[in-house]
Amino acid sequence: KEPHPSSSQIMAVARIFSITDKTSGRDRICRLVQYGSKLTSWALEAKGFSVELVQKLKDLESTISTARKLFRLGKSLDNFRAALQTIHLGNPILRLIVTLIKLNRGLYLLLDHLIWAARMRFVNLQMSYWNDRANSFWMLAIFLSLLRDLYELAVAVRAEWKRLKSQSVGGKQPPSAVQVVRGVAHSHPALVLDVVKNGADLLIPSARLGLVRLSDGTVGLAGVVSSMAGLASMWKDNWKLIFS
Repeated sequence: KEPHPSSSQIMAVARIFSITDKTSGRDRICRLVQYGSKLTSWALEAKGFSVELVQKLKDLESTISTARKLFRLGKSLDNFRAALQTIHLGNPILRLIVTLIKLNRGLYLLLDHLIWAARMRFVNLQMSYWNDRANSFWMLAIFLSLLRDLYELAVAVRAEWKRLKSQSVGGKQPPSAVQVVRGVAHSHPALVLDVVKNGADLLIPSARLGLVRLSDGTVGLAGVVSSMAGLASMWKDNWKLIFS
């Protein structure tokens, strides 16, 4: 008799299908392959592997990058429309930060559409200039996302500290930093994943703009880490941050 798949295996397969069924899920998988190709080509080139193999990986990275730009056509409008919703958030700090995130991400994607059109030779552009403008908007959106993460992290840490202190003997023993961090990570997995994703993502436009000097391998690794964190956030509903 062949063993029947367990319920956990069936659920895992269902989650994989759920991710691949979504446009955002397929984009993140393509992004993982794109930056994985960048990391692998850098590593193989450093080890002296054949030029042909390295070039194939670089071509794969470039092809996926262009394809993803095509798949993102119209996404800028989604972000501008989302900004009209986030201006109604009750928390004034989140209202400002999240709305600015959506606007900057929308402007980045709008220029991304223009860059794709230039790559297809539909329009003539000074590519270096417009790439820099697009990366500036992207970097600002990521920076604001990290700022939002830090704000929510501070709120979560304060709430966890109060909770642990109230559970101590007499409510007077302050909890340790390790206890607080462990509690926040357990109760706010979406926030932890978002910090990892945005922290890794921030390195990419920063390197492209020349603000930090990073090798292609480091940029590729950052892209792989952020892509995996993005995919992980789709694995469970409570692992995705609202309005992230």
